[in-house]
Amino acid sequence: MNGPAELNAYRAAGLIDRDDVAAAALLVGMARRDEAPEPDTLAWVAICLALRTVRDGHTCVDLARIRDWAGDHDPTAPGGPCWPTDAAPWVEAVRAADRLVGKPGDRRPFILDSRPSADGGAESHRLYLARSLAEEESIATAIRARVTDGTISILLGGPGTGKTTKVAADLVARLQGLKPGEPGPRLGLAAPTGKAAARMTEVLRTRCQEAGAAQDVIDRIAATPARTVHKLLGYNPSRGDRFAHTADNLLPYDLVIVDEASMLSSSLMHHLLSAIDPAADLRLVGDPDQLASVDAGTVLGDIAVFGEESHAAEPLHGCIDTLRKIHRSESANILALAAAIRGAKVDDAIHILRAGADDVAWIDPADAAALDGLEKAATDHARALGNAAGGRDPGTGKSPPGQQPPDPRAVAAAVLRTKARLQVLCAHRDGPMGVWGWNARIEKRLGVRSTDTWYAGRPVIVTRNSRSLGLANGDVGVVVPAAGRMEAVFGLPEQSARVAVSRLEDVETVHALTIHKSQGSEYGHAIVVLPERPSQILTRELLYTGVTRARDRVTVVGSREVIEAAIRTPIRRATGLAERLRSG
Repeated sequence: MNGPAELNAYRAAGLIDRDDVAAAALLVGMARRDEAPEPDTLAWVAICLALRTVRDGHTCVDLARIRDWAGDHDPTAPGGPCWPTDAAPWVEAVRAADRLVGKPGDRRPFILDSRPSADGGAESHRLYLARSLAEEESIATAIRARVTDGTISILLGGPGTGKTTKVAADLVARLQGLKPGEPGPRLGLAAPTGKAAARMTEVLRTRCQEAGAAQDVIDRIAATPARTVHKLLGYNPSRGDRFAHTADNLLPYDLVIVDEASMLSSSLMHHLLSAIDPAADLRLVGDPDQLASVDAGTVLGDIAVFGEESHAAEPLHGCIDTLRKIHRSESANILALAAAIRGAKVDDAIHILRAGADDVAWIDPADAAALDGLEKAATDHARALGNAAGGRDPGTGKSPPGQQPPDPRAVAAAVLRTKARLQVLCAHRDGPMGVWGWNARIEKRLGVRSTDTWYAGRPVIVTRNSRSLGLANGDVGVVVPAAGRMEAVFGLPEQSARVAVSRLEDVETVHALTIHKSQGSEYGHAIVVLPERPSQILTRELLYTGVTRARDRVTVVGSREVIEAAIRTPIRRATGLAERLRSG
């Protein structure tokens, strides 16, 4: 079964995908074995949209906002496929397909969750994959239980607001009160990516030292470095139950702190909450205005929305601490730009970009000379990486006097410090202004030949987890010469690991990197490259995330039209979590 012929018009308009039609056809065929009537066309389309939700970052199809799922297609245009902009006909169609679509509590592949609005508005209607609804309900139930038990706290704030400083101060206060020989709480530190986990470990240790923590406290924290959430849960995709730690095998911690929690998907948050001992304390830390997970859900963002909209007497409201005061002064213009973007203040953002401050620059891609100068700066940084990889001074390329041969640990530290000084961050992968275009131009300027696969100073990103190498998707390293072979160094300047390049299979060059992949990282100078025209993935959160990767200087490359479009376009992911938290 390929679905009714009417679906061809929806496919031709790009409203549904062929693979989703095929999956829907399989499910409809199974239902019709029990003599179920074939769904009408709108039900077919809604089911296809529900199958697509996870790829698009949604946990459900919000039928009250069904216009959003039409994308660039005008549903009112004559001659196009039928696309009612009111929820009622869609709700009627999916309810009629009752062998496939059930209500909450039913055993069906899809669930239509209809409920009255908490504020007295129109009734909401959300169509879920059954698994997505179960995970969302589980998250809401777990959070409400922790609020009741007093075992959850949520710390929100943008860059420079002191989130890690507060976490460190609270940890120090908790640990320094221990008596000699007292074991203290078992501590689990985690972040969604390897880069974010490494940075959490480094910054937390520094902040504890600045807080005047006793050495035994610093040693205790250093003994439990942050890991990715997947590693914390013992993730193994080849195992039947992919996670070692579940509700039946709880994590052995009394306190779990998760940094960069905005990057946690709905599914991963469900698994994390299920695996934490109900008596253990959980602290979620993050910036809800950053990009959400590449997978479905915006859990931290939903919690933040709930916190902003809920009454102060609501119990969860009291568990949310939002830091707003910015403590950094050395990058004031970067932070002001970030605030303008976050607040959708287009004129303020353009004013800051135009001001010509030392720490904020704006280049229009139509300015060929300025763009060429920026490419030269990125290439100079790539050359500095090559110099550092060879044990030479990154700036001059000269070898230190009397150093024969270079110390491998010093080389690794110099390479990783140099790497963090500058990074090109692109909104897109493809096209001349995307990752591939920038990588190609920089390598051409470097004189890299097509046969130069593993050259000294080549920055690489891991694109698939490797348990045997201890590397995770998103880890960034730099190729360096070693004794008779080439290796790549990963990690932090103070704590790096080396891997022979012959063992690296799934890596890509990253003189330029996508903004999505940069989350959890910080660079001295971030060059944020936007596409030549507005696109679906170009959003306020994407631009905000790119700008806030910069510590000392940010350069934004994009036309005024594109920048304004980004600031005016927030991510609108469909989820029911905020409403589920509100309704209890």
